[in-house]
Amino acid sequence: MSAPTSAQWLRAAARRIAKGSEILALERTKRLIGWVRSVWARTMTWLGEASGIAWVVRLAVLLGAAWLLRKIALGIAGAVARRLEATPSLMWIALALWLIAAWRAGDPKRPAPAVAEAEEPAAEEGPLAGMTVDEIRALLIDMLGTDAQVHLKVLAERLTGATRRPWETADVRAAVERAGGQVEKGVRMPGRTPSTGVRRKTLPDPSPTPPPPPVEGVVVAGQEPSTGAATATPTAPATPTPERGEERRAQPIGQGGVVVHDPAETVRHHAVRA
Repeated sequence: MSAPTSAQWLRAAARRIAKGSEILALERTKRLIGWVRSVWARTMTWLGEASGIAWVVRLAVLLGAAWLLRKIALGIAGAVARRLEATPSLMWIALALWLIAAWRAGDPKRPAPAVAEAEEPAAEEGPLAGMTVDEIRALLIDMLGTDAQVHLKVLAERLTGATRRPWETADVRAAVERAGGQVEKGVRMPGRTPSTGVRRKTLPDPSPTPPPPPVEGVVVAGQEPSTGAATATPTAPATPTPERGEERRAQPIGQGGVVVHDPAETVRHHAVRA
């Protein structure tokens, strides 16, 4: 086989870099979206755990943190832009690093699971991993006990103690949603201020366990027997037991021995050597 020409090699290299750039952009975007979703979910959970004045205070803290982060981000972006304008050579360095990363990412021999792992749903991680919907419903109903409504924080504490695995309020929220229940605000518990929680009436009952199949030969009520009447099997008559007053009988067994039948003993036969 002849070696590829320079034009063919350049076209193959361009396709590999383009493919690698697409993979890098997709991976970075997925990681950024996952991080934003995680931060948003934790923030909303933290805000939903409070009510009244505490909720207003937490909202003010979040708004202040958002304003501070915006100022910091704008400052960093401005400093980077001024630095790149002062030293254009940094752009060439950044471009070279990106081309190297894209070349490595576009390698045809690169294993595919590296991209598939990033697409795994986060719901399968943590204490909910490997649990079915019915198992989650049964666990939540068991943790609710006799309470008609329970806060998410209290449920997290109960689940942590029962399963010996750490449960966060975000995990409890995800479990309730997967079980078909509803997470509501203003849930009341004795001795506690109203907070975000779940009510028992919003949780569907687990699916009933199917009855076991009927045993072969047993006719279920309301059904016709599948076979005819059973034929009685005759049993052999019991061996008659000799009367207590019957005299002992001896039978020769050869080689100078006899068998003595003793009706008064539990052992029926005795071997006596002559």
